[in-house]
Amino acid sequence: AGQRRMSGVGVFGGQFDPPHNGHLQVLRAARRQLALTEILVIPDRNPTHREPSVQPAEVRLRLAEAAFRGEPGVIVCPPHTGGEPEYTVHVLAALAKRGQQLRLIIGADQYAGFASWHQPDRIRQLAGIVVAPRPGFPVADPRVTVLDMPAVDLSSTGLREALERGEDVAGRIPPGAWQLIRREGLYT
Repeated sequence: AGQRRMSGVGVFGGQFDPPHNGHLQVLRAARRQLALTEILVIPDRNPTHREPSVQPAEVRLRLAEAAFRGEPGVIVCPPHTGGEPEYTVHVLAALAKRGQQLRLIIGADQYAGFASWHQPDRIRQLAGIVVAPRPGFPVADPRVTVLDMPAVDLSSTGLREALERGEDVAGRIPPGAWQLIRREGLYT
């Protein structure tokens, strides 16, 4: 996969249910390697290609804000709140109107199913695809940029399960998000 220096705006969507240190590692690697001017973190409202989120969009937005607060160039954006599904292609099309070069940042696990996303060819027209390595999901596609970083071996699903079992996951979740989870009794 290509390893080229870019600039522009990164778009990092996801459930962030909860956000974890792997998300931070991806943001930092993308910012450093691609010379992005900013990274927009956009929690999904109701992703159409995944199981529904445990926490509502408003809670996941607050978790993302707490997790990524203080990260240079990172802006957490509220998810779309209309009644119809919000697809990645719609978000990118709206952002493209700003005239900036876009880079969609996704995990290799999500990229494995990218062909089934709504209008994947249009997504490629609107943004360069940047993939974060994940264990068990090799990426050998010359059309994408793979971040040069260790594979992210954390998942929000695994963290939710650990929290439900009462395990201490403080070292795997950014401190701001961890404080919010504890204060509000989320995922218990």
